[in-house]
Amino acid sequence: MDAVEIAGALNEIATLMELKGENVFKVNAHRRAARSLETLTDSLDRHLVDGTLAEVEGIGKALQTKIETLHKTGRLEELDSLRSQTPPGLLDLLKLPGMGPKKVKSLYEELQIDGLAALKAACESGKIAKLKGFGAKTQENILIGISFLKEGEGRVHRPVALDIARELATLLAQVPGVERVEIAGSLRRGRETVKDIDLLAALAPGQTDVGPAMDAFTGHPKVIHLGGRGETKSSVILEVSDPGALNGKSRIGADLRVVPRDSFACALAYFTGCKDHNVKMRGLAIERGWKLNEYELASPKGPLPCASEADIYRHLGMNWVPPELREGTNECEAARLEEGTGLPELIPMNALKGVFHNHTTASDGSASLEEMALAAKELGLEYFGIGDHSQSLTIANGLTPQRVREQWAEIDRLNAKLKGIRIFKGSEVDILPDGSLDFDNELLAGFDYVVASVHTHMNQPRDEMTRRICKALSNPYVTMLGHATGRLLLRREGYAVDLDAVLREAAKQKVMIEINANPWRLDIDWVHCRRARDMGILLVINPDAHAPGELANIRYGLEVARRGWCQASDIFNSRSLAEVSAYLAERKAKIKM
Repeated sequence: MDAVEIAGALNEIATLMELKGENVFKVNAHRRAARSLETLTDSLDRHLVDGTLAEVEGIGKALQTKIETLHKTGRLEELDSLRSQTPPGLLDLLKLPGMGPKKVKSLYEELQIDGLAALKAACESGKIAKLKGFGAKTQENILIGISFLKEGEGRVHRPVALDIARELATLLAQVPGVERVEIAGSLRRGRETVKDIDLLAALAPGQTDVGPAMDAFTGHPKVIHLGGRGETKSSVILEVSDPGALNGKSRIGADLRVVPRDSFACALAYFTGCKDHNVKMRGLAIERGWKLNEYELASPKGPLPCASEADIYRHLGMNWVPPELREGTNECEAARLEEGTGLPELIPMNALKGVFHNHTTASDGSASLEEMALAAKELGLEYFGIGDHSQSLTIANGLTPQRVREQWAEIDRLNAKLKGIRIFKGSEVDILPDGSLDFDNELLAGFDYVVASVHTHMNQPRDEMTRRICKALSNPYVTMLGHATGRLLLRREGYAVDLDAVLREAAKQKVMIEINANPWRLDIDWVHCRRARDMGILLVINPDAHAPGELANIRYGLEVARRGWCQASDIFNSRSLAEVSAYLAERKAKIKM
């Protein structure tokens, strides 16, 4: 097992322990260890070789032994035993909104409910409403949740969630008496998929009536179910358009919390940070004898003034932590003013000067080369790189060598004609099953840059796929590795590959790693983005645009880069046209030498 698979196994152990009612400290220890593995900034293999895994925060000697066993054998006797003792259908129940291990345990022990079908039947017969701790409203919400689950596991892509969240926030901001509205939660942190939306509102001074805000929120035309409405919080489920869903629609939950003006900063910080980040923040407050929660930061003498999130961090002796970094890695330690190593100055959202890896009607795009270049200029970019498919990908109308040369001639004509945008000659060249490239070196030498990508034979064994990609990276004409894992969010897992080995080879060969900004890909993810950055690998944000409107997807790639602690200097296409031209020319010159 690799680090991600081991983290999954540890999380499963924690969940199965919870269902058995085991010690909460043991449960949390396994979850912390899983989290540490998921967010490792370096290689698990290195820690195993050096014997330093127990030094990683959240992993002690006992858990190190379990991790070593899973890494070597892919199995753990404890996990096998827990699985054998747990009806598999109980895990499905945990996917329902608001359904935790304690409730699932109660359902199983009281009514022998061991899966979604049994739970649905119990709800329809009215048994759940009579169960202690549930009630009629919970029963109704469970039935809604089961329907919700069947229509996409309750998660949606980032653009879909952002669109409706911004729509709701705009609506609430127009309500008389509402002073401020912010999007919080994992959406504010920049997560690539989300299962719900968190909105926070504050009333203007002198205003106490939350009714108009709650009316606007719960009365939105896309609301299909009201989960609850109170004086401080309302919950709804909305049906929204989703081009990534099979039927073009998805459902997503949303919560609105209305808080006093003086509590807004603390509430925003609390409902933005992940659990681990918030635990560390509370710990820093406790060190001072203070308390921190969603309402206030307070010393024994009373609440401390917190007009903004920055005030909270300042009181705790820290620099403000950008929302994208609040994932419970080492951001709190780095932000501490006295002994912290310092947070990076994250790449600004307007930093990119150009893009590479884009498609035209020459392969599977919907617009001509000139139309795409002009769209890039309209976005304020200085340069535009083409990346039409290579010959073997016939399903995408891949270019033959002759068509490539014709495209080069077209690029030369357009560069002479167009002002304010420079077109670079590139190609997304297929990595063939044996690791060779789809064009020979003579043709590759004519490109300004080459993006190498896997599109076929994705079911190769892990070692074979790793060797395949690493061999491709050793070709001196490869400039960038495109969508390194081939994943499609919520649709297709990435192919099996040792991404750490691929990153090592990329560092050795000085090949850039792409952050594919297509919001259905976002590949590589933020964890490996940070790992690549720490290894000194140059990253490049590409929209993989197949239409003019998709060029703007670079914003999602920038969010991944920010979550990966990247500064502008870590991203190749934050450089000017002159700098990029010089870099690419120098790289080609070294090959010829």
